[in-house]
Amino acid sequence: MSDPIRYVPGTRRNRRQFSRSALAAGITASAGGGLLSGRMAAAAHQATPATPAGAATPAGPATPLAGIEQVDLANLSPDIADPAQPVTITFASWVGSSEVLQALRDQFQELHPNITVDFEDVPAEEFTDRLTTRIAGGNPPDVAFMDQSAVVDFASRNALVELGPYAEKSAAVKVDDYVDAFLNAALWEDKLYGLPYDGESTGLFYRTDLFEAAGIAGPPTTWEEFEAAAQALTNTENRTYGFITFATEAAYYWYPWLWQNEGELLSADGTQVLFNSDAGKEAAEFYVRLADYSPADYLNSNSYDGRIAFAEGQVAMYVAGAWFAGVMQSEFPDINGKWTAAPLPERKRCATTIAGDTLVIPAASANHDASWKWIEFLSAPQNLALWTLGTPEAPSTLLPTRTSLLENPAIFANNPVLEGFAQQMECGITNAAPNPRYGEVESLLNDALGRAIYGETDAATALDEAAQEGQAILDEG
Repeated sequence: MSDPIRYVPGTRRNRRQFSRSALAAGITASAGGGLLSGRMAAAAHQATPATPAGAATPAGPATPLAGIEQVDLANLSPDIADPAQPVTITFASWVGSSEVLQALRDQFQELHPNITVDFEDVPAEEFTDRLTTRIAGGNPPDVAFMDQSAVVDFASRNALVELGPYAEKSAAVKVDDYVDAFLNAALWEDKLYGLPYDGESTGLFYRTDLFEAAGIAGPPTTWEEFEAAAQALTNTENRTYGFITFATEAAYYWYPWLWQNEGELLSADGTQVLFNSDAGKEAAEFYVRLADYSPADYLNSNSYDGRIAFAEGQVAMYVAGAWFAGVMQSEFPDINGKWTAAPLPERKRCATTIAGDTLVIPAASANHDASWKWIEFLSAPQNLALWTLGTPEAPSTLLPTRTSLLENPAIFANNPVLEGFAQQMECGITNAAPNPRYGEVESLLNDALGRAIYGETDAATALDEAAQEGQAILDEG
């Protein structure tokens, strides 16, 4: 594999791993039987999926969601034989302490007695770098739990196993059932290199009590309404603000505004930077202007640590993924009933960012068939639903990556706030751009927008500078 240490994850790493790091720490903590914070909330609760007829019965109680398809976990791909002799496969992730995942592993090993799954825990913020180094050294894990934005980079350098031939033989994995944006992030040159496993869309959280006090009837639905609400909710003397902006994560949270204004990151073939178009500059000028209604002391913070400002009523509107609902529900129960969520306001089209995690098999690993059995098992509808949605006793704020699950109204019984985020999947766009070097470009874009937010340059100039430097990177190939 050429150029194995090239990947620079940029702001995709920052935004998602800020929350992951905090949430992974909570996986082993007690939540009193309730919902733990954030994207990995389901991982904190012991639960075991329902067992189909003829399958082995694992230990551990669970109350599965109603209406979820129950495929036969003992016969997911009978044309792919189990190993004749015992093998051990390694599963690298930052969620290995999840009791849900441990229960699923127990059930899997009962169904496949010749396959042992060893968990390798890696801190979320170090995961991509460590995986890159291990692949370069020829000793990768057998399976990796990967940020979807990294799949293209690894797949483009022949570092991952193509999964299409496996999926064709599977009763559990239905490629055309994946949400398009999640599926596209797992494709390279129209071939499948990962199984999308969990996701989120980005929405607007707002303090209903602060809106009521300001005489604002409901959430903004247009850019103009959004800025008017932000202005009305800002009182610098009282240190209260309508919105909160993070310069450290500027690019990621700018993307929805770009897409809503019919702008694009790159050309369809991934070779040309397009984010500094007229549409992009208009979106950037609007986005940077929102810093006028944001607390300056949080500009250098991040979307996880900034939760305090929302919880304490210092900030009235907060753009984040569905994980934020779990944070509020578990860490700040005293304000339950004082906030809710809504779709992002729109401009020329509906658009929001989606992000997620993907199961992949490194090409240099030794046990591809056994590894497939494991990720196929995790991807069975009832298991994917358990991981993402939790149980009635322990609901989660992750979202499944499959359309059939998202369109099932029963899945929102656990946590009704998720319904709006699921609906937004219809206009979800991934920032996993179709070029393996976009992570480097994104770092430049994030820095440039950050400078504009701090007032060191204007938004249009920031985009032009990032585009010029970014295009040079893409031209290098």
